[in-house]
Amino acid sequence: MNEYLIMHRNTVIAKADDEVVTEIINKPLCPAMIFEGAYLERWLRSRSVDTHRSNSRRLYKALRLKNDAGISEIISVGHGITINDNWWIKRKDENINYDTITDYNSEIADISLNGFSDKSVNISGYTQLGTTGSYEKAWRYIDGSWYMFKQGSKTELISEYFAFNFLKSLEKNVAEYRVNRQTLETGLEQEYIVTRDFTENGKYDFEPFFNYFDENEDYDFIISHLENIERGSAVSGLVDDYAEMCFYDALLFNVDRHNLNAGFLRDSNSGRIVCLSPLFDYNISLSAAGTLHFTDAKADLMRYFMSNETCMNIIKPLMPERDEIEYAINRATRECRLAFPNDNFNYSLFENYILSAYDHCSSGIERSNSQNSGIKR
Repeated sequence: MNEYLIMHRNTVIAKADDEVVTEIINKPLCPAMIFEGAYLERWLRSRSVDTHRSNSRRLYKALRLKNDAGISEIISVGHGITINDNWWIKRKDENINYDTITDYNSEIADISLNGFSDKSVNISGYTQLGTTGSYEKAWRYIDGSWYMFKQGSKTELISEYFAFNFLKSLEKNVAEYRVNRQTLETGLEQEYIVTRDFTENGKYDFEPFFNYFDENEDYDFIISHLENIERGSAVSGLVDDYAEMCFYDALLFNVDRHNLNAGFLRDSNSGRIVCLSPLFDYNISLSAAGTLHFTDAKADLMRYFMSNETCMNIIKPLMPERDEIEYAINRATRECRLAFPNDNFNYSLFENYILSAYDHCSSGIERSNSQNSGIKR
C-alpha cells in the first residue's frame, strides 16, 4: 500500500494511504474534507478534471494516462494540484516541490483548452488535471498571474459577460472577466471568457462549500452553518454575502449554482476563513439557461428564493434601489455591445427579465412589510 503526504505548498499537513487519511499534522492548514479516517479519493475526485469533456480525454492521452486511471496514477502525474488553492499530494518517497509542479506548461494548456498543441508536449509542470468543470477550459499564466480560459457558445459567453458587468456595476465582489479571441491554426477564430485567479497567486486558498456541506444546498442549512462559522471566528458578513449571492443568482436566472462553484477564501498562512469567494460562474444564466420570460415557469428560481423567509429577511435591507438595477443593466448592455460588436444580440431579453424579477421580489418585500406593520398595530 502506498503512503502519501498531503501538502500545503511545501509543508506536510497530513498523511494518507491509498484509501484514507491516516494522520493529521497541521489541522489549521488542512482542507475541511481532510481529517483522520476521511476517504482520500473523495477529496481528490472533487478537484479533478471532468473526464466527460472531449479535451480531457485528449489530455489523458498526452499525459499517458488511461481514462480509467486509478488514484495512485493520477497522483503520480497530477499530484492533486489545482490553481486556486495551495494543496497537493505526493508519494512519501517523492523528492519534488510545489514550485516545480505548478510551473506553467503552455502545451498542456493548449490541449486542455483546444484539444491539441502545435508544439511538442512534455508532461512537466502543471498538468491541468485539477482544472475542474464541465466546459473546455485551461489555466494560463500571463504576466505574473493565472487566468482561466473557458470555451462556450456565443449565448453562454454573452450571458456570463453580461452577468459580470451587471454585478460589477452594483459594486459586488465578483471575479474579473474579459473576452478573448484567438485565431487557431485552422484559420478559425475561437472566443473565450477569461477569469483572473481571485486567490492572488496563492495568497488565499479557495475552498468550495462542498468541502463543508457536501451536496446539501438548502438555504437554511447553509445559513445556519455560516452563522456558526461567524460566531466561532472573527469573520463577519458571510450570511449577508451568501443571501446576496442567492438573490443575484435568482435575478440573473443562474441555474448552475452548486457547492463546488461557491465557497470561502482562507488565509493561506493561518488557514482561517477570511470571507466568501468572489461571485463567479454565470455561463449558464440568463438566455444560456433557457427562455427568458418571467411569466414562464422559468421564474421559479426567484419564487424559490422568495419562499425562504430567512433569505427574504436578510435581503430586505440589502436590496438595491430600482434605479441602481436599471443603471447596472444599461452598463452591462453597453459593455457587452463593445465586447461583441458584430453580434446582433437582443439584450432587451436580459433587461426585461431582470427588471421583472426585481419588481417581483420588491413587491413581495413590500407585502411582507405591510403585513408585519399590521400585526404590530
